[in-house]
Amino acid sequence: PFVTIDRFFSVSVPCVAADNFAGGRMAAHELAARGCRRVAFMRIGSTLTNEPSKRRDGFISGCLEENMSYECCLLEDGASEDDFGVFLKEHMIGGRLEFDGLFCGTDTVAYRVIRMLRDMNLRVPEDVQVIGFDGIRMFGNQNYVCSTIVQPAAAIAETCVNMVLSPDFGALPPLICLPVSYADGGTTKPV
Repeated sequence: PFVTIDRFFSVSVPCVAADNFAGGRMAAHELAARGCRRVAFMRIGSTLTNEPSKRRDGFISGCLEENMSYECCLLEDGASEDDFGVFLKEHMIGGRLEFDGLFCGTDTVAYRVIRMLRDMNLRVPEDVQVIGFDGIRMFGNQNYVCSTIVQPAAAIAETCVNMVLSPDFGALPPLICLPVSYADGGTTKPV
């Protein structure tokens, strides 16, 4: 028996994932609570529909609920991250970015986008607020790399082990989504 993490293959192969949809929705609500009105979603990844794809769908749902204007910049695996810089520069008017909030599909993308913003002489979070997804910390247990939607990594691992060791593997549900949480990493304003 085996299970997958964050990738759903079929109903006969159980998948354990963070609640990606809820995380995207949460990111939109967090940006709105901090005063954002025009936001963008930025992601690099597979064109295949899978669990992480739900981050965008949740974000769009949250933007609609908050009546926020949004755009998406979706790059395929293998694309140059410089394309994020091109997207940002296309949305600069008079030295200001049209967006006041960005949600990045991963903390790694968020970290790189923050560097691009600073190279463009934009301040984070004063000029634009940024939220990532994953919950990556500096040096493992220090501060978060950015404000982020935190995946419950330990709970995901424990759930996977328990499922593989289950005596009734065939009766397991095809998908288990575990709750996510928001953590401030200094790239968003206080509420």
